[in-house]
Amino acid sequence: MKGIGEGKKGRQILLLFIFGFLLVGSCTKTNEFTIGKDFMAPQTRLEVVDTFRVNLSTILIDSIITSSKKIAYVGNYEDTIFGLITSRSFFDLGYENFGEVDEKAVYDSAAFILQYTEKNIGDTLYPMSISVHRLTERIVPISNTALFNTSSFDYEPESMATIEFYPEPHSSDTAVNLTVNSFGEELFNLIRNKDEKVSNQEFFNDYIKGFVLSSGSVMNKAILGFKANTDQLILKLFYHVNREEPEEKEIIIKMGDIGRQFNKVDFDLSDTPLRNIREQNNEVPATLTGNRAFMQGMTGLYIKCLFPTVQNLLADDGWKIIKAELIVEPVKYSYEQFELPDSVYLYVGDRRNNLSMLRDGKGMQLMGSFQFDNYLHEDNRYTFEITDFILNELADSYFDPDQSLILGLASTEQGARFERLIAEGKKPPVKLKLYYLSY
Repeated sequence: MKGIGEGKKGRQILLLFIFGFLLVGSCTKTNEFTIGKDFMAPQTRLEVVDTFRVNLSTILIDSIITSSKKIAYVGNYEDTIFGLITSRSFFDLGYENFGEVDEKAVYDSAAFILQYTEKNIGDTLYPMSISVHRLTERIVPISNTALFNTSSFDYEPESMATIEFYPEPHSSDTAVNLTVNSFGEELFNLIRNKDEKVSNQEFFNDYIKGFVLSSGSVMNKAILGFKANTDQLILKLFYHVNREEPEEKEIIIKMGDIGRQFNKVDFDLSDTPLRNIREQNNEVPATLTGNRAFMQGMTGLYIKCLFPTVQNLLADDGWKIIKAELIVEPVKYSYEQFELPDSVYLYVGDRRNNLSMLRDGKGMQLMGSFQFDNYLHEDNRYTFEITDFILNELADSYFDPDQSLILGLASTEQGARFERLIAEGKKPPVKLKLYYLSY
């Protein structure tokens, strides 16, 4: 890039250019970069470089918290990139005082009511099959705090009920009714007779330990997300009382505590580019996966970025960084069937891939929003402003080559979404872009 000006006139042009750049092109505060007399020299240049090497890899974090996310994912689907993915949802029922039921009441039917969300993955145009099984052990969070995508509890192999249907995930007034008439009649009789099994929370949860929603042995083409809050995932018992005109009634039993509802996710990578990730200490470099790295929320896949040549900046004292960006472009056409996440977040990783949040100047987790090229589809990208990270890492005149930036969903969303991203290692590569003054 050409130097800007010499003498008084050149310095004025330089200052105008720098201040204009900082005001328009940077998210950092202008007073974070002091333009001292050393930067007024005739040879001062504003440089932009994006040729720093970024080494990509895919890492697998074995355990992702999926409890308390208020969503129940059920189903399975398969593709050539992420393999076969299956999700089952575990939950229990909450106890309440069921009140008086007329001794002449006549039981009619029972069903779990599953309300759609718009969080789905796969092809929802095909029919789906969902089964419900009864647990044989109670759901107990690990260390009484959380449950993970790897957690599981024993359940009866034979399902209580199975339903086949065409999904309507974008219909706000449609629900899936999973009929469980035999179980419902048994429970209704206990409630009407005020049996000890339904007399308090402890007895109730010993009698009904919980349930799991699954695909059973059926191969679906999608995973559906259902609402899973205490008043949204419910069991309804329908009955009537014979009077001059039959009086229809119902008993509503709500889902239990959201901390005991979670999704177990199984995935098979054996026929994918990531087939050897577990055998390679849960990390595979992009050079072994077609120069691509992969991220997906609930399977625990993240994209890791290393910067092995940033240390070279320290070979010369005559520079000052004023802005740093990480630019990530998704592989073209990799998001035609599966939508990209609106935002991707950054974590800092050490050599063992222990993650910690990377925060911005306001203390928020640092994120990059997706910018979509509506015209040519040539410049679709996530851009992360990482100036503070780079400056902090270089502050002691050493850049740790094992220090990485890791791309994933927000910490609150990682265990609640299946959204995915495939990043390119070569065409075009993930870029570290530095704006700096040299003198």
